[in-house]
Amino acid sequence: MSTPPARGAAPPGVTPLNLTLAPRLDAALTGGWPALEEAARAAGSANVAAWLAQRLGDPALGRQLADPVRAVLEANDQDERAMALAELGEFLEGSDDAVADALWEGVYAHALAAEDPDALAEATAHLAAIAEAHADVLAAAEYHLAFLNWRRQPGHTSDPEQVEESFEEVVRLATADGAPAPAALFGFRQATFTRLVEAEDDRASEGDWESDPTPYQIWA
Repeated sequence: MSTPPARGAAPPGVTPLNLTLAPRLDAALTGGWPALEEAARAAGSANVAAWLAQRLGDPALGRQLADPVRAVLEANDQDERAMALAELGEFLEGSDDAVADALWEGVYAHALAAEDPDALAEATAHLAAIAEAHADVLAAAEYHLAFLNWRRQPGHTSDPEQVEESFEEVVRLATADGAPAPAALFGFRQATFTRLVEAEDDRASEGDWESDPTPYQIWA
């Protein structure tokens, strides 16, 4: 598993269909980032900024959101677009998780396409946090497992600390989910990885560190 949990809906507990003056944008949230991006391009950056401000209950925020929205929809540089998506995602997270989740999904897709481990780790952490905040512990764990599986693929590199952090989150989430056996298993796997880091083994920074190439799986 090197892709995130199946998309197509807002996180559990999030209601995307808030009453705004742009119901097509609200409805697009049920389709995740691809549907929202299409609807946003049709609406135009000024209308999208106003829509976001209305969802937040503060129309004056439209001016503040205009530049990052314009960068997301109009910038030619893909890295610039991804940075703007992340900026908006961080701003909205905790206030409008339905939109934040879709935006971080866009960052995640860009990171996969660009094979950018830093952006992928950042998007993973935010998507997992949103899922956990809405009581979907398994989805949160799946994001971290997807990152670990991505890093294990040939030629993929990352800071070993990013791997350690995802392992720690998987162990924590398994424990929170009442799954002690998977928590112990991933704790053992993390300890094995940590020994490679301490030994300055190249596998700690690139490719698969496991002798068995089978991808990590969620426990339920």
